[in-house]
Amino acid sequence: MLRMLRWMGWAMLGLLVMAIAAWLLSRFWPLSAAQREDRRLLEAVHPSEGRNGFALLWTLPFDGLDLAQREAALADDLRRWQTTPTHASHASVLAAAQAPLNLDGAGRCAVGPVGCLAQVRADPQRFAGAHTGHAGLHERLARLADFDRFDSPFQPSGIELMPLPAYTPLLDGASAQALAYLQGDVAGAIESGCSAVRFGRRMMRTGSTLVDSMMGAAVVRTHAALLGDMLVEQSPDYVLSASCKAALLPLDADEQSLCHAMQGEFAMNKAAIGASTQTAGNRLLLDRDHTLARIAGNFGWACRPAAAKALAADVPLPVSARPQWDMGCVANPLGCTLSAIAGPSYAQYAARSQDAAAMIRLLGAQRWLRQQTEAPAEALARLPAQWRSDTRAPQLSADGRYLQVLRRGPARDGEGGYLSMPLRAD
Repeated sequence: MLRMLRWMGWAMLGLLVMAIAAWLLSRFWPLSAAQREDRRLLEAVHPSEGRNGFALLWTLPFDGLDLAQREAALADDLRRWQTTPTHASHASVLAAAQAPLNLDGAGRCAVGPVGCLAQVRADPQRFAGAHTGHAGLHERLARLADFDRFDSPFQPSGIELMPLPAYTPLLDGASAQALAYLQGDVAGAIESGCSAVRFGRRMMRTGSTLVDSMMGAAVVRTHAALLGDMLVEQSPDYVLSASCKAALLPLDADEQSLCHAMQGEFAMNKAAIGASTQTAGNRLLLDRDHTLARIAGNFGWACRPAAAKALAADVPLPVSARPQWDMGCVANPLGCTLSAIAGPSYAQYAARSQDAAAMIRLLGAQRWLRQQTEAPAEALARLPAQWRSDTRAPQLSADGRYLQVLRRGPARDGEGGYLSMPLRAD
């Protein structure tokens, strides 16, 4: 009996030694070259140049403030976040002195097969009533296009979500422009649409988070579609302003890139992982460097040279698959679980960015085709390269009324499988 107990003791000791050896081997398991490179790319943040419009974006729902007052309010909010980074710090101190603008959902165009211009034309009184008192907001929306970047000064703090602007006001402009167009301000509505596209493009490129970039892409797609509906009702030789022409030039790969946004997402994950390793118990189950290396694989694809090549060629981006469990997970079970949660399919986000670029190309193709003397079916063969891609060349719809390309991103309720632009007014 004693010998059996002694044998069991040695067996348990052996198992313990093996467990410790496995833990140590796992903890010192080397990172792959790809993981190290992804992390390097995500931490190599290059500040954007030009005027930062984040103060205006942050205070967009508030009327009656000049830019200096908006910058002062942002500075107060930033100090409060740095002192007490809690959910309560997400709201601006301005809300204590004045209520933000109350936006009526009835003033926004619905997503679906019916364009915004047609929706407003069908019920102008509803939209006019919903936009009552919004003149200041619409002026601020136009001013967003005067800024070059929208870098948030808020930095991630532990596991607390970083404060984000209120994005709903950005959706108020399209129907207001459609209403102005129908009320006779054709030139002003078209110019406002171009300004919105210019803002959206800059938001896509310089936003600090994935949400920022996706909102920018949504603004570009929405206003490009509205511009197409307005311009098709004008003469083919309608003259756009120089600033409008510049806003409607094709998007290059850098403007479509999600690298800057993914760097922001990685920074938030890095702060959360750092906060989670402050206790000894967590450090036994969560290895900071290995976890960040795995998370870097979820985001780093957006900054790789292959992503830029894919964007330039308008082909689906090579998005990384979720990291698999490996030897490094033995001493990092919590980190491996977290990195898997942090890695949903990002292909749809990259595709939405590419669809925004496709809408701008469709708008350019619409304007070019309407200026040609031959039928669109014949002229399409001569469509300039800047208005098409080798993978998604515009095609005519079956009835010949629309120019269209396949949608790459997920369709929302009511949207079809094609991005389209009208070639003639109904």
